[in-house]
Formats: sequence, C-alpha cells, structure tokens
Amino acid sequence: MIRSVATPATIFVDADNTLWDTDSIFADAQRKLLERIEIATGVATDAEDRLAYVREVDQAIAERHHARLRYPPKLLIRGLEAALAGLPSERAARMAWRSSTRGRLPDDCVGEIEQDFFADINRYPEIRVGVRDGLEALRAANCLVLVVTEGTRVKVEKTAKRLGLDRLFARIIEGTKRPELYRRVLLLTGAPKRAFMVGDQLDRDIAPARVAGLETIYFPGGFQPRWARNELDACPDHTIATFADVPNIVLADRGTARQGAAHAR
Repeated sequence: MIRSVATPATIFVDADNTLWDTDSIFADAQRKLLERIEIATGVATDAEDRLAYVREVDQAIAERHHARLRYPPKLLIRGLEAALAGLPSERAARMAWRSSTRGRLPDDCVGEIEQDFFADINRYPEIRVGVRDGLEALRAANCLVLVVTEGTRVKVEKTAKRLGLDRLFARIIEGTKRPELYRRVLLLTGAPKRAFMVGDQLDRDIAPARVAGLETIYFPGGFQPRWARNELDACPDHTIATFADVPNIVLADRGTARQGAAHAR
C-alpha cells in the first residue's frame, strides 16, 4: 500500500510537457522530418510556418487514429508526402490511412526517415520552469507526489533520473488517465483530505481528474491538440505559469486556494 504518515495531500503530476518540455523536442523533430521528406521527394513547401504545416497533417491523422498522437510516424511521412504533392491536409491524412496507397517514396526510404525521426524524439528534454523548486517544496512538506503517465514507465524513469528528479516523487504510475485510476490510487494512499492533479493537457489531465473529485492545476505547455477542450470548458481550479506555484496552492487552506483560483482565471 502506498502510504505516507501525516501526508497533507496527494499530488498526481503528469510527466511529458509538465515536468519537462517534450514539445520542443517534437517540434524540432517534425521540422527535420519535413526537411528530409522534401529532400527525398524533391518537392519543397513555401509555407512560412513550417511547424504549423506539419501539424495540420499531424492533427488530421491523429483525429482518425485510436492512439491519437501516438500513431506510427510512417503515417505522417506518407501524409506529408501527399501534402507536398498538392493535397490539402485532410485529404493528405486520408491518403496516409489507405494502406494500399503508395506514394513516390519507396518503403525502405520511409523506414529510414522514420528511424531518424525516432532518434530525434529520443533526446532528453529540459526541465520546465519551477519544477525542481516546486517538487522539493512538496517533498519538504511531506506531500505524496505520484507521477502518472500514459507513456512508458521505463522512459519516464530514465528521463527523471537523467534530470535529477527521481528522488523528488514517490512512484510512477503508468495507465490511462481515467477517473477510476485516480480513485483507485487514492484508496491506496489512504484517501487524504486533499488530492490534486497537475498537468498540461485539458482533455487528458484536467477533465478526468475533475470527474474523480481532484483539485486541478493547469500548467499550460507549448502545444494543445485541436480537439482538446478549451480552458473554459475544462474548468481547471487553478492555472499557473510556473510549477513553483504548486506548493502554494497545495499547502493553502481550501477556501484560500479556491479564491486564488478564481482570481487566476
């Protein structure tokens, strides 16, 4: 059982784009991906915002895939190939979905580009603002901090250790962020009076945590998928610009915290 004596609060914390800046790595990798496809096809886009160009196709594919943004990168390669050939992003995404459709690029070339993309996104990210100070303050206050991720626990463990954050939380929980996940873990922690969720995604972090009865802290990252709820619909209890604000919220009395949240919005 996960228990901590005299724990004032349990804090669930998302990993990617909350503790560390994964979006910058993906942004750089997607720009490089586009450049490699342009070289391979001999066709270049004249789009001023190259990242937006990639993400138009990326989002169109993700909306159709059960894994959302975790779909296989080869689909994005085929989609961008179709977009460079002149198809609008939505049609390019549909083209990428058709397994029987082959573009100009041979499969071995697509495989090489995909492997380069994997290498690019496996770089270690930078810690987000205020994270180390915030986690150290929560630990000093005897709060129970649990990292919850829909990625792989092994990767999160490696990143946390590389960044020197692994000693600042109790455990990494791998699983789909659904209300029942939070409720089950809270039973194991002894159901403290206050429980929080800190995350950068309104739809994946904030919304299910609110349904489970947690107090939510929205720490906006650099990217929001276009299907995600806007902040008004998701209704986070608090919105912060630095993770260092988390201990102030957690350790405040409930009335003061709620009042501060209203002013923050």
